[in-house]
Amino acid sequence: MLSAAAPAWAGPAGSKERDVQLVYCLDPARLDSLVAAAVRLRLLRADSTTGPAGVRPVGSAERLTAQEWADRHETDFARTCSALMAASSDSPATAAGTAGGGGGGGWLSALWQGVLLSAAGALLTLLGQTSERVSAERRELRRRLVAEEAAFRSTARTYLTDYESDPRGADHPAVRAAREALAATLLRVPGPEVRRRAARRLAEGLPLPRPLPAVRNGTVLGADARTGEARGPGEALDALPGAVSDLDRPPGYWTLRGVRERSTRDTGNAGNTPRTPDTTPGAAV
Repeated sequence: MLSAAAPAWAGPAGSKERDVQLVYCLDPARLDSLVAAAVRLRLLRADSTTGPAGVRPVGSAERLTAQEWADRHETDFARTCSALMAASSDSPATAAGTAGGGGGGGWLSALWQGVLLSAAGALLTLLGQTSERVSAERRELRRRLVAEEAAFRSTARTYLTDYESDPRGADHPAVRAAREALAATLLRVPGPEVRRRAARRLAEGLPLPRPLPAVRNGTVLGADARTGEARGPGEALDALPGAVSDLDRPPGYWTLRGVRERSTRDTGNAGNTPRTPDTTPGAAV
């Protein structure tokens, strides 16, 4: 068992660090590299080999297999394996720090840093993809809003013109279809909540939900009367592009608007607080 003062790269027997070193560095595919690294560190003699001649520790005449050397010379094996693992790292800076035993974490710390960096990279990629998808969806929603608002306004204008000329030729079903398409898209406008409410109010208040009247109180409306009936919906259509454009304002606008709406609601609620009734016996009810 190594003492508490052992270097960071010298994992104690039975520890996770030691187990990983044994599995990694005694893999047959890495034995030649392990021996070459130990020779370079002057821990094994230059004539050491993984073959039958065995490895030869410096200052000793014994010939050992790599497994025997790892068991009998734990500190030398751990130092060599740590250097080999660090040298095999993708990051030269990480390798240098690990091989020197600096940074306080050794090769295991470098390994965890690599895992964390990979996970962070994957997370950033996922966030980037999600952000791009959300942005693409919002651009498509914005495009649809503009297109459907223009289609509804054009259809409604044609209807009003035909209505003022001859109600019998005015095509309200076409207006209703365009209105429903625009309302459905408005209801898909994303948050914040104050923007969703604004879009919902706009959808519910779209003009021409029903055909304009051709007859009132049993009397057929004349041209002047029909012009008066069409005036209100026409003004609403004039204001529609600006109302739809407002929905695309930046988040700061909606934050301030939400604050103003809450302030208005709170003021209204305070002014409408019901008076507590007088429950004194004999009081008027």
